[in-house]
Amino acid sequence: MKKLINLSLVAISLFFIACNDDETVLDTEKPIVIINSPTANEEIDSGEQMDLNATFTDNVELATYKVEIHFGGDGHEHKTLNNEHENHIEWNYQTTGVLNGQADTIQLQIDVPENAEEGLYHLGVYAIDKAGNENVSWITFDLHNHSN
Repeated sequence: MKKLINLSLVAISLFFIACNDDETVLDTEKPIVIINSPTANEEIDSGEQMDLNATFTDNVELATYKVEIHFGGDGHEHKTLNNEHENHIEWNYQTTGVLNGQADTIQLQIDVPENAEEGLYHLGVYAIDKAGNENVSWITFDLHNHSN
């Protein structure tokens, strides 16, 4: 009987020790997104390539990114417009990808359509970490269309 009680005490002790070791800390910290290029208010020409460079960091682990570009000459609201003006389009662009580790960089060459409406555009770069925390960085750039 004494042996059974000792085994029970050992089992209970191991259970509590195991429970304390299983405590996990929730990751609630958002990743950091820095848009290195283009820079805010930079002038971009239609029909050219725009070089996008962004760096991402997270305290635990990064997961994915999304890049969004849309016309911003509508009072700076973040919405997509599809109106056409004299054979020019309000250009929209979107892409996604995978990030790795605690720090990562993307470098994209984005083709700007020749018939893109000139004006202000918003560029947003989102980051999501493995825990699902999301952050976004926005800049505005000026698109010039020399065919006007």
